Amino acid sequence: MIYRLLKKSELNLLGDIDRREIVNEVYHYKSNKLKIVNKFYNIEGWNLIELNEYIYMLKDIYERHEKIYGVFKNDKIVGIAALESKLIGEKLDQVKLDILYISNSYWKHGVGKSLVKLVSKDAVNMGAKGLYISATPFKNTVDFYFALGARVTNDINRELFDLEPLDIHMILDL
Repeated sequence: MIYRLLKKSELNLLGDIDRREIVNEVYHYKSNKLKIVNKFYNIEGWNLIELNEYIYMLKDIYERHEKIYGVFKNDKIVGIAALESKLIGEKLDQVKLDILYISNSYWKHGVGKSLVKLVSKDAVNMGAKGLYISATPFKNTVDFYFALGARVTNDINRELFDLEPLDIHMILDL
């Protein structure tokens, strides 16, 4: 596998990442408690409108000279991660892990973990002590971040929360 920074011309490759997923459980965060709720989703791929929004976001991130990494296997993209450099949080010591997608067939092969380690090194070099993660509430996603050592945060970024109020807002201490 090859991990490297993406070029602007490669940002559209996001659509080549296999998003297929069957979700049976999601987390709800209420009254400072996480609760698992049965909820079914059959994600068959990218919704074209959503994909275009994410590509637009990636282009904006790129134009601000932020870090966007791709993971390639046999010249095919299998993972992507984007890291913001703006310090956020009460102590201005966190940066946002903006996007993390791994192709379905590469889950549980260390690709996501390796990408998070890569962006974590960049975050530390930016002066951050934590990665702020606004995680899709799917149980698999949140459990992935828990396995890396992330925790639900009490230092909620209001702007990010307002964008994704159903997400589970987490911090990964660096």
